[in-house]
Amino acid sequence: MVMKNLLLRQNLPNGLVLEVYDLSRPMAGDRWQVVLEVRVPIPVTEAVLPADLKAQAPEVIEALGPEISFTQQEIHYFIDAREVPALLEEMQERLVQGLIEYLGHPDFAGRYLRKKFAEHQERLRWYPE
Repeated sequence: MVMKNLLLRQNLPNGLVLEVYDLSRPMAGDRWQVVLEVRVPIPVTEAVLPADLKAQAPEVIEALGPEISFTQQEIHYFIDAREVPALLEEMQERLVQGLIEYLGHPDFAGRYLRKKFAEHQERLRWYPE
């Protein structure tokens, strides 16, 4: 079982919250699978939707649910247990610095919801309910 260990919770300029989790786990002996996950929960509300989807707000909310999360993971395999803390720190610094501007952009939430709704509509075309 993988334990979720919250390493960082940071408010973004657009009002969203960035969360960083350590999902690492032992593999064999003193070797670890080191997993760092960045997650940004996004409320699915009319206020967050981009202008072109506001008229479809009830349909979008029904399709996506009350909240979706942007997630990104970085995984390293077979890492010596003594190297895990330093590697996690380095991964966290690099991922957060690389994503903060993108995730904090004022249009990020609306664009992400548009993308996820488009993916939902495409799935329905391929696999009608």
